[in-house]
Parts: sequence; C-alpha cells; structure tokens
Amino acid sequence: MIRITHLIILLTFIGFYQFSIVIYAQENIDSLIALQSQKDGKERISLLIKIGYYLSSDNPKEAIQYLDEAISLSEKLNLQGRKADALFNKGVALWHQGNIQESENYYIQAKSIYETLNDTLSLIKLYNSEAINYSMRGRSDIALEMFLKSLDYAFRINDRPTIFNTLFNIGIVFDNRGELDKAIEHYHKALQFADDKGSKALVENYLAEIYLTRRDLKKAEEFLNSAILNAESSNDINSLIWSYTNLGTLNLEKGNFNEAEKKFLSALELSRKSDYKLDIIHALTELGRFYFKTKKSNLAEEHLLEAFELAKQVNSVQDLSSVTSVLKDVYADLNNYKKAFEFLQLNKQYSDTLQAINQNEKILEIETKYAVKQKEKEAELLKSENELQKKVIETQKIIAILVSILGLVLVILLWLMVRNRKRILAAQKDLLIKNEEIEMSRKEITAKNRELEVLNSTKDKFFSIIAHDLRNPIAGFVSISDLLETDYDRISDQEKKSLLSQMNNSSKNLIALLENLLTWARLSSNKIEIVKSKSTLSELVRSAVNPYEHWAKSKRVNLSIEIPEDKKIETDPFIFQTVVGNLVNNAIKFSNSGDTVNVNTKIENGTLKLSVKDNGVGIPEHRLKNIFGFDNKKTTKGTMNESGTGLGLVLVKELSDKMNWKIEVHSKPQLGSEFILNIADN
Repeated sequence: MIRITHLIILLTFIGFYQFSIVIYAQENIDSLIALQSQKDGKERISLLIKIGYYLSSDNPKEAIQYLDEAISLSEKLNLQGRKADALFNKGVALWHQGNIQESENYYIQAKSIYETLNDTLSLIKLYNSEAINYSMRGRSDIALEMFLKSLDYAFRINDRPTIFNTLFNIGIVFDNRGELDKAIEHYHKALQFADDKGSKALVENYLAEIYLTRRDLKKAEEFLNSAILNAESSNDINSLIWSYTNLGTLNLEKGNFNEAEKKFLSALELSRKSDYKLDIIHALTELGRFYFKTKKSNLAEEHLLEAFELAKQVNSVQDLSSVTSVLKDVYADLNNYKKAFEFLQLNKQYSDTLQAINQNEKILEIETKYAVKQKEKEAELLKSENELQKKVIETQKIIAILVSILGLVLVILLWLMVRNRKRILAAQKDLLIKNEEIEMSRKEITAKNRELEVLNSTKDKFFSIIAHDLRNPIAGFVSISDLLETDYDRISDQEKKSLLSQMNNSSKNLIALLENLLTWARLSSNKIEIVKSKSTLSELVRSAVNPYEHWAKSKRVNLSIEIPEDKKIETDPFIFQTVVGNLVNNAIKFSNSGDTVNVNTKIENGTLKLSVKDNGVGIPEHRLKNIFGFDNKKTTKGTMNESGTGLGLVLVKELSDKMNWKIEVHSKPQLGSEFILNIADN
C-alpha cells in the first residue's frame, strides 16, 4: 500500500483583523463573491483573501485568481500585511495544485514581509508550510526541526488551529519515516485540538492507514467509518477521497474484490473533480495496484501510466518511485520485458534520488556542525589569546609598579636605613609576595598553553583518522564503478554480485562512521540530553545488536544473546543502544570466521553487569590503558581488513561517563576481549 504524503495546512488569517477569523463551515462563498464586488479598498482585499482561503483546497485554480487580484490591490494601496497574507495563501493554493517549488517562492516573499512587520503568528504558520515543502522533497529532518519550533511558539500563544496543524504534520513526518508508534501518538494528540469535523476526518484516515499497514482491520474500519461521517458532515472532498481509497484497500485485504474496485473508482472520480494532482496520482496508483493484484494487468498499465505522467509533471520523486515500482511488475506480467526493464531502471533511478537526498541531508548536517564547531574553537582560541595578552599587560604594569616602588624604597632606605629597619623588612616581604604571584601567573599561562596544544593535537589526530577512513569506502566505490563501467560485459554475474556486495559493505561502513561522527559531535558540544524511560532490557539489547547481524553473518561470526526476557531497566534508550552497538561492532570486527560473540548480563551486588565477549585477536596489554582515548591512537584493521577510526570506543567511554556507568576491559592477545558495562540496578 502506498503511504500517501498528504500534508494539510490549516491556516488562520491574521494581521488584518483585531480578532481571529473562525472557519465558517456553512458560509455561502457565492455571497462573499457577490459582496466583494460591492466593496473597495481594505474591505475588498480582505474579502478576496478570505474567498481565496476557502477555495484553496477544493478549487485552487479559482482561488489563485482572487488572490492575484488581492495582491495587485494591496500593492496599489501599499498594504504590506494584506499583501503578505495574499502571497501566503496563493502559495497554499499552488501547493494544493501540486506546484511545490512555485509555492515555496510565494512563501519566501510572504516571509520577508512578515519578518519586517514582526508578525509572529503568521511566521509560525509559514514555518509550518515551509516544513511541509521540505518533507515533500525528502528533507524530513529539517521539516521535523521546523515543525517542533513552530509547535513551541504555538503553545506559548495557545493557538489551537496551529497546534493541531503542527502536531498533525509531525505525526505525518514520523509516519513517512516508518516510526509508526510516534506517528500514532502525535495523531491522537492532534485529535484533541481538532475543532472541526473535516480535520478529525483527515487524522482518522491517517490512523486507519497505519492500522491497515499493521493488518489490524478492525481498528482501521472503526476509524474509517468515523472519518466518512465527519468528512460528509463537513463536505470535505479530500478526506472522502482518502476514505474511499482506504476502504478499497481494506476490502481488498478481506477479499471483497468487487466492493474494493467500487471504492477505488469512487476515489478516482472525486479526485478528478477536485483538480488536485497529488490526489489523482494516489487514486490512479492505488487503482492500478488493485488491478495488478487481481490479475487485470492491462487495466493496471492504463491507470499507472497516467499516474506516472502526472507525477512527472509535479516532480514528486516519492510518487515516481512508487508508480515505477508497480509498472515494472505489470510489464513483466504482460511479458513485455523491454518495458519491464525500462521501468526497473527508472525505479532504481528514483529510489537512488530519494536515497541521495537523505544522504546529502546527513552530509550537510555534518558539515554545518563541523563549521560551527570550528568557529567556536576559533572564538575560544581568540578569547584565550586576548586573556593571555591582558595578563601579560597586567604583569608588565605590576612589574613597572614594583620597579618604581623598589626604586623609591631603595631611596627611602638609604635615608631611613638605621631608623626604619622594620619598614625595610616589610617592603622586602611584600616584594617576595608579588614575585610569587608573578610566578603563579606564569605557571598558569604555561599550563593553559600546554592544554591548548593537547587539544589541538587530539583534534588533528582525530580528523586525520576520519579523513583516512572516509577516503577508503569512497575510493572503493570509485574503483568498483570504474571496473563495472569499463569491463561490465566481460565480468560474470557472480563477480558482479561480489562487487555489489563490496559496495554495499562500504556504504554501510560509511553510514556507521557518519552516525558515530554525528553522535561524537553532539556529545562534544554537550547537545546530548539524557532522556530516561523504563524499557525491557532484552529489547534494548536486540535493537542495538540488530544492525550488525548481517555483517556478522557475512563474516560467519556467531552472535549469542543471553538476556532475561522479563528484566526491565530505566535508562536512555539512545545512549544505551549506541554504547552496546559499538561494543558489538568492535567484537565482530576483531573476530575470526567461526568465532562467537557473547552478550549476556548478571546482577552482582546491586549492579547490572552487561558483558560483550569475543574470542578474537585480543588487545596487547600496553594498549589497554589508552583504548578509550585518542592519545597515541592508531587505527587497527579488523580480521577481514575492515578499517576503523577508534571513534566507537571513544563514544562508549564518553557516553558511559555521562550516564555514570563504569566500564571494564579484560583482554589477552589471541584469546579475545571482554568489555563489561556496570550499571546501577534501580
């Protein structure tokens, strides 16, 4: 089933009224259109924007005509606030038409005016809309960050429509990322702030779709029945379209094919009337998928090709990937293998584009954090230099004063030597104290300089290691791709599979390195907060080990996990899984084929001892004392020549210290290593 990226913007006009405008569910838009023709100036502009707002979702094409007129009149009367409202709502209407890039241009124009007018509430709603566009383009991390910022401001001013809108969109971001429990949580929160039936219908459709994904048909049907009642009461065409689509899927799951086809066709008919391209694409895709599953491949081809052309028009990469995924199978079923191969290649291209967007997002975040950290270090260094300069000047002043005092004292002593011996001794004592202070200052400056040298040395070693290990997988990609490009026809299928496996391993190593680098950067800048929750120990350990099971299998290393199923632990899940995951990764890396990595726990004197033990190559005794630091660190190749930065064990130590855990290491060369995590058992 296609996960529909259908983000709604619930907008409230602000800035041109003293009060918030309520959405009039039964208002006659025709009467508003007639009324605006009788008004002029500010009143007419307000009515034009209001009409455009109400028409933006159901009739975006007509809405744009009224909003363009509002923009023109606002410019003539120099009414910047109303112009910004008209620009913003035109962006919304364009979004409903599927013109995402063009809508963002209008958001930028409106944003500039709102910032000049310091219109906080309008900026909040605009951030929501921009976040939606980022999500549509695959930049989910940026979208989530903007939504959370908008939600914080909305709660401060208790703006219920914006709170609903933001909670709902956060749920959608988690939904699209596959984090369904978090999505359900935010959808239910959004329902608490849904003040109209149309909004409730939309959220209920999202909940129904999640339960359809989980094959909980009873709950899905319950939410869909409620959604249809709410959508019909509010005359919400978009929610009705989606409800029919989901009902079609539900009936398909039940085996009611005739009823399923009726619902899919009803959804398509309504979406064509709405003139909303994304709805038409999704309806065509679902209908095509239905026909393919029911062995009607010719009908499937017809509907999916129309969906494909529309998706290309709006440049929706996610929909293009979804449609081509089905089309390749349809043509294979029709024995048109040329077309099947063509759409297989297109599907790979669009899938790679989505993956590249996510990868670029991660790289951009790393580069940004690195740049910020460099600026902070430069600022800190400059501050240290300024302080040092001040101390030197102060010391010189003190020395000059002391020399002057000393000269004066000497002159006075020559005159009062006999009569003022006690005064001479006191002056000598003062002089000794001042010299001690100068010496202490000098030692402090020397210590600070040494500290800065150690920090710079650590930084240089770390980035030297990172640069080396980033270069290896990337160089691997280049070598393999060159080989495939030049000798593709001469290489056997088995060799191609081997090369692809190497590229896959390199990409996973690169991702693991980037994730560790991100965690270390956050930890170094003190941006990791401890968020404890009560969790099942066995589930936490399995979640930490799971990403490395495929690697272990490929190395023929056995993973043995002996954790009590009923044991609960109160801890930060992210930190726990990061620490255990890096320990398991390290154990697999230095294990030979046929070896076993054991993960088990025991309670001893009120302390939970979690052990990660291998019988691999072990660690020489002279390296054990520096195993968790960057000092004198040299990267060690794994048993299959895997490269590494040593950053994993650095993270293990720093995160353990942050959680007040104690970590022990026992190792002997050629006999293996054991890392024991000591956690207070609460």
